[in-house]
Amino acid sequence: MKKSLHIFRPHLFLAFILVLMFSGGQLSSQVTQRDTILKWRHFDYTLDAGNGMESYSTNQIVEEEYQGVVLENEYVRLVILPDFGARIISFLYKPKGHEQFYTNPVGTPYGMGDGNFYYDWLMVFGGVFPTFPEPEHGKTWLLPWQWEFTEISEESISLSMQIKDTMNYTGHPGKFNNGVTDVICTSTVRLEKGKTSFELNHSLQNTKSSEVILEYWTCATLAPGSVPENTFTPANSKIIAPIDFVYLKDDWWSWMGNAEVPAPQQGNHVFYYDNLASYDNWNDMGIAYAFPNLQESYYGVVNNTNSEGVFRISDNAGTTPGMKFWTWGAQQGLNADPENFYENARPYIELWSGLSTQFFEDASLDANETLSWTETYLTSLGMDDVSTVNEHGALHVETISGEEARFETSVFMNLPDSVFTLDIDLEGEIDISILKSEFTAQSNGSSDYTLYLADYAIPDGDYELKAVISRPEDDEVLSYAMPVTVPFPASGIPQQNISIPRVIRLDANNYKLMFSTPAQRDIKIFSINGQDVDQQISNGTEARIHIETPGFYILYILERGLAYPVKIHCR
Repeated sequence: MKKSLHIFRPHLFLAFILVLMFSGGQLSSQVTQRDTILKWRHFDYTLDAGNGMESYSTNQIVEEEYQGVVLENEYVRLVILPDFGARIISFLYKPKGHEQFYTNPVGTPYGMGDGNFYYDWLMVFGGVFPTFPEPEHGKTWLLPWQWEFTEISEESISLSMQIKDTMNYTGHPGKFNNGVTDVICTSTVRLEKGKTSFELNHSLQNTKSSEVILEYWTCATLAPGSVPENTFTPANSKIIAPIDFVYLKDDWWSWMGNAEVPAPQQGNHVFYYDNLASYDNWNDMGIAYAFPNLQESYYGVVNNTNSEGVFRISDNAGTTPGMKFWTWGAQQGLNADPENFYENARPYIELWSGLSTQFFEDASLDANETLSWTETYLTSLGMDDVSTVNEHGALHVETISGEEARFETSVFMNLPDSVFTLDIDLEGEIDISILKSEFTAQSNGSSDYTLYLADYAIPDGDYELKAVISRPEDDEVLSYAMPVTVPFPASGIPQQNISIPRVIRLDANNYKLMFSTPAQRDIKIFSINGQDVDQQISNGTEARIHIETPGFYILYILERGLAYPVKIHCR
């Protein structure tokens, strides 16, 4: 059964958020904790004893209270709800006053009787939370977890939440077949003084003397750079995922089959990962998975409206190689009315980390085995893209071609007011030092460097650029390396890897693209203001395009995982 319901008072949710934003307005020099009450609105419903849906209303919205815990340091304020799935519902970055996680303004039960979820229904609340031992949100997303503080000091605080899988809902759909595992899941939130990040440690303990089959995923509903009372992900946001290929459920959602360029050499349903990095290219709801898995330690979302991002860092190659993407579709989520029961789309990006690489693909724990890993969540400021991220910070390096060819570098580190050194070198037939600079990390923005190619006597040729960040008393803490060709080719992409076309104007509205080599290419045509005009796939050395209206257009061409623009003026 549900907890007690309360009369709807719409001003209280905003009041709660404002209290979180402005209580204790001065930055604390230590880590603190306190209790709180979160009031959340949702459409009314009643559950049976097993948490299956018994009845629900399509027009009555109620307000429910949840006991929560606030952890806070100088830069971060976390709100944790052990009573509703052990979720971190709020990650507020205090220097900006912005939320990094999504909170649903009105919860809407959906999927009743569709067979998609363990309890045969679901409701989006938001935040970051563990899901196990079944796929698709598992069993514990709405349950209270036992919790306690395992560490309290001025330097750090740890809050541990725990639950044992003894649940057996007899009405669950048959595909959820892992049974009662008796696995104990423990999720511990740790916040340290002086950091702009927090840690989330998970452990899975098999209490049986035999192997156990299960799935585990951490679900993260992300909306970086949001104002707290209105969390959402803008359409021009970017999903940062260091992968080349995705496995798309285009057999479920046909639009996904046209969203990316197929990679048939990798197998069925596998595509190059490019267009779906842009949230606005999610034309509808859909599922994607990193293929074949996630090897790098990070992924995240950048809000390109205000250049704020949020990232998850963990040992993905060793422990959580699975990465799932889900959105409702950018415009569907942004245009939905949360007060309308029948419009359950929401404007956020949902990224998952799993022990397995897809849903309904089991992992296992050996007899009496305990598996543990740590996830770090941190923000980035002043960066529309990143080259690499780890628990220390984010770094972006790119080359800009043209008359003022240059290197652009941005850095956001996890320890504000700490001193770091940035070294940028080119290594080739000769080694050239481009930059050696000491900087102090900022809490309210990135450290940026613009380095013009003309200022350096760099012989033409191929190099490896290395950017290394270190601390005076430590070794390297963050680094990135990439190939660079001098002079910079168009768009900073080595020309030997792609075939830049020759554009031939046939008449006022028709053009022919001539490529030097045959290859499968995805060609998209955009107006100068970003409107999607047309798209096609080319497999040979020629492609023909038709443009109806005079003006400037950008052809966006994807070839072998590399993307580059070509500008056309249709007269």
